[in-house]
Amino acid sequence: MLPDLLSACLGLILFCWFVSAEPLRFKDGKFRIAQFTDLHYGEDEFTPWGPIQDKNSDHVMHSVLTAETPDFVLFTGDTLTGNNIDSNATSYWKYVLSPCLQHNTPWAHVFGNHDDLSQEKGDRVTLMQYDQTFNLSYSVMGPKSLFGVSNYFLPIYGEHSDKVEAVIYALDSGGGNVDEQVTQEQINWLVTSYHINLNVYGPVPSILTFHIPSPEFEELFNKVECTGYLNNTVLPLASKGLYETILSLPNVHLVTTGHYHENDYCCPTKNKLLCQGRHSGYGGYSTIARGSRIIQLEKDKLQTWIRMENKDVLDHLVLKYD
Repeated sequence: MLPDLLSACLGLILFCWFVSAEPLRFKDGKFRIAQFTDLHYGEDEFTPWGPIQDKNSDHVMHSVLTAETPDFVLFTGDTLTGNNIDSNATSYWKYVLSPCLQHNTPWAHVFGNHDDLSQEKGDRVTLMQYDQTFNLSYSVMGPKSLFGVSNYFLPIYGEHSDKVEAVIYALDSGGGNVDEQVTQEQINWLVTSYHINLNVYGPVPSILTFHIPSPEFEELFNKVECTGYLNNTVLPLASKGLYETILSLPNVHLVTTGHYHENDYCCPTKNKLLCQGRHSGYGGYSTIARGSRIIQLEKDKLQTWIRMENKDVLDHLVLKYD
């Protein structure tokens, strides 16, 4: 338990060191998040269609940011198709951030299985360090003792107080130049961080994000009434105990993932919603229209819906906290 405690404390220190001095805050009793997942910029930079689909992905983000005016953006992996990028991953990374910069919307990143495959300047640490050079970035370099890089949590404060009213947790599910997995050490860190925050902040509503879901998400989809689609089979992920751990954390009310481009389901279980983000980018395979999962945290409930590129709204769900 002591190493887990030290790891969680290190995560808090890293949070204080790297994150912008201005805390994330509720506004008018709400905190709205836009999830952009699987943008896949740089899919093919040497052909005419590659840059065109990147511009189309720009349009998705601008459309969502204009329609929703979110307080925060979560990039939940495969932001780049790094294996198709020669040596300019950070240039593409800045390109991806342009809509957030233009809308003055802060963000944080979780890595996927394609982000870190560029030939140079494209590993997870380099990309995270580059991301943190932007004032609007709230991405955190997680504890070095853990697998991956994007393992961290972000507290969200009250509008006019120093009281934390919600927490965002992030895990790195690997892939690319590292194994696709969530390790037992990461799960232990999540549990320990959760309980430390429970003692410090109280039972505040929380969400969890990582890129690759485990097969239990599909099993749940086949058991209960869900919104959205599950068109791509959810393959095995080395993550023993993760799903059970998620169910055991009562204040984690929503989990959202990416990876499977033609899934955008959201399923209820144990006062939680287990969800997949809508494919946001024109890079990568997909036959469905693009959009973004919106997550709105409130004092007594959580809401989520899909905002489409054409401004339509789909699959609105409301979860009242127990």
